[in-house]
This record gives sequence, C-alpha cells and structure tokens, in this order.
Amino acid sequence: MTLRVYFDEIDGALHPKTVLLPNMLKEEQELTSYTLQSPFERFYPEDYHDELKVVSVSQGALRQCPFYEHQFDLDVEQLKKDIARMQHDPDAIYETDYFAVMVDDLQELLAYDVVFRFAR
Repeated sequence: MTLRVYFDEIDGALHPKTVLLPNMLKEEQELTSYTLQSPFERFYPEDYHDELKVVSVSQGALRQCPFYEHQFDLDVEQLKKDIARMQHDPDAIYETDYFAVMVDDLQELLAYDVVFRFAR
C-alpha cells in the first residue's frame, strides 16, 4: 500500500498538507487500519480529476491504534455518520478511491511530528 501526500509549496519549500489513503474498505468492516510507515509518493494538483473519488475524513473518525505508534484506524460508522450529515449516501465510502486526512489531524492524534515523516 502506498500513501499519497499532497504538499503545499510555500517559498520553494514543500509542506505536507493532506494524506490520501487508498480505500481498502470491505463491507461490514467496522475499522480499517493504516500505518504511516508505508511508502508514500507526492500527489500533485494535476492528479486531481473529475473521475477521482475522495472522501474527507474528520478528526472524529480517526482512532489511534493502542498497539503501534505509527498506526491509526478509520472508524467506518463515524465516517458514514459524517457523510450522512452532509446529505450524501453513506455507502459511497465503499466506492471512493481515497480517504483524505489532514496532516495536522494525524499529528494531533498520534502526538508526534508527522510532518517530519513526510519531509522531502
């Protein structure tokens, strides 16, 4: 699994902004796990296109893994509730290509320097 990271470029320096997690979700799954130890590649603005399906993940849908420092989970039920609150079909999460998570949210959840992990 390869993570994709969107960077803001400020004064020539790259700052990680969003992590795009590939959708590995299976029906009836309550949590899906990801690790920041996975390889990653840069996601460029031109990689966004009309057919790309991305669901934004709120900080409330993130859960810290109690066993591994660099691992976290997406709470599927909370994600569905968040999507339904925005008047979209909650089952759309099974059809999305990526889940978008803000680097700042991961940093707060995991309580370590996530930005440094993606430094280039």
